[in-house]
Amino acid sequence: MADFWNFPEFKRAVVREVSDDVNNAVRDLSSTEDVDLEKCRAEWGLYVQALRDLGLDVTVIPQDPKLPDCQFVEDPCIVIGDTALITRPACGPRQGETTVLEETMRNLGLKVRVVESDTATLEGGDVIFTGKEIFCGDSVLSNEEGFAILEETFGDDYPCHSIFVEYPEFHLKGYAALAAPGIIAMCDNEWGHPAWADICNVSNYKYKVMWIPDDFGNNCIYINGSIIHTTEEQKPDTFAVFQEEMADYNLIPMSSAEVSKVDAALTCQCLLF
Repeated sequence: MADFWNFPEFKRAVVREVSDDVNNAVRDLSSTEDVDLEKCRAEWGLYVQALRDLGLDVTVIPQDPKLPDCQFVEDPCIVIGDTALITRPACGPRQGETTVLEETMRNLGLKVRVVESDTATLEGGDVIFTGKEIFCGDSVLSNEEGFAILEETFGDDYPCHSIFVEYPEFHLKGYAALAAPGIIAMCDNEWGHPAWADICNVSNYKYKVMWIPDDFGNNCIYINGSIIHTTEEQKPDTFAVFQEEMADYNLIPMSSAEVSKVDAALTCQCLLF
């Protein structure tokens, strides 16, 4: 089944250290709990070690205390195949994260395209690549012009589909994520069900859905037959769903408790290719 989906085997990952100023990262106004910097860095260290344990060559970019969100490399860069698209995050302060990522991707030998429009917005947290096609959130953080640039960049190889993301969710990956080739994890809530209907309506392929009982519990990372997902301590009901429905995969529970305080999760913290 995985061969049918033509999903890539990842060999490299790019991550960035936790900013000294992570507590000023962009977040929903209702999220007021402080990130414990020491615990956040400990969780990040376990996360990076898990990537290395899976055989990935991990490039670590130093943190920048002037860029509170710099740890969340998924948003300012989208990598598919041998091409990196340097995006234009919607929040002005985050646009400073793109320079070092552009340099890093060029140094790693990828083809690089940069969003140069000053009106387009596009963030990687809105983009799901299934191996066959690309879904992109039409959200408060990624607009139609950003989607057009995504399609110009990757559309010759993969169909691109726009999926409406209803506020207060910021990104498509807030309630949809690729759990494994052909399997999409969706939050079983008032936003997840319409998004799943949209995915089914526009997709060129048929996916299996795995309904997740907790908000943001869907956010997981598939890497070469392994799945990094939430811990039992953080989301026990979601943990049980993964243990039951994805038992054929190598399952790696990983906490994102601290970054969740600034509305981030597992996929936010790495780029894979």
